[in-house]
Amino acid sequence: MSEMRQPSPARREILPELRRQHGPDNNSMSPLWETGCCWGKVLSRVWTKNMIKKLDGIFVVPGEKLGVVEEFDPGRGTVEVDGIIYSSQTGTAALDPKRHVVTVKAATGPPVVPEEGSSITGIVEKVQEKMAIINIVVVDGKKMELPFTGMLHISNSSPRFERVMGEVCKPNDIIRAKVIDTSQRIPKLTTIGRELGVIKAYCSRCGNELVLSGRILRCSVCRNVERRRLAEDFETETEVPS
Repeated sequence: MSEMRQPSPARREILPELRRQHGPDNNSMSPLWETGCCWGKVLSRVWTKNMIKKLDGIFVVPGEKLGVVEEFDPGRGTVEVDGIIYSSQTGTAALDPKRHVVTVKAATGPPVVPEEGSSITGIVEKVQEKMAIINIVVVDGKKMELPFTGMLHISNSSPRFERVMGEVCKPNDIIRAKVIDTSQRIPKLTTIGRELGVIKAYCSRCGNELVLSGRILRCSVCRNVERRRLAEDFETETEVPS
């Protein structure tokens, strides 16, 4: 029985040698070979665009499949097992289209997540009669990679009695709050405290910014007057920290 035929080297390793032996100065290059070279270049361009769109810049965790060795070579932060390339660390995938190498850049430090006692900055997504859903974007001064959902109940929104949540905050407002409970799937928040509450508000009628004039919160464009549970430094806060 003959020995099993070993797989040939990758095509990209053969092409440079063939071009050297049958380059433009060598008339032995056949039209069929020239056609094959051109088709290979087209495939390479398609491969590069598709793979960069699929992989480059995505967040990955250890054990996540990145591709196969027929597509590219494993680089730093990856491992190859039986021809399949996996991420070996948490971080961001990066693809080198010229070298056809995929790598994973390690994430710096543990992921940022809300914990009990954390100070957060968030954007109000939805307001119901007794509660509001908040997209948390900053935790203890650190910006999150992806928004984290939190819940603010009306009973934890103010030291005084509030009738409806719409007088505490409205959609698109930016608020500062503290996390008081993480035992459930969605962290519970509070805005009870002088430094907590809405730090930037938007008109529910026209969408422009509300400006505090004395004790009145008025739209800078349509002059609509609204009420919010404001943080003590509302006048000086203008944007979500970056």
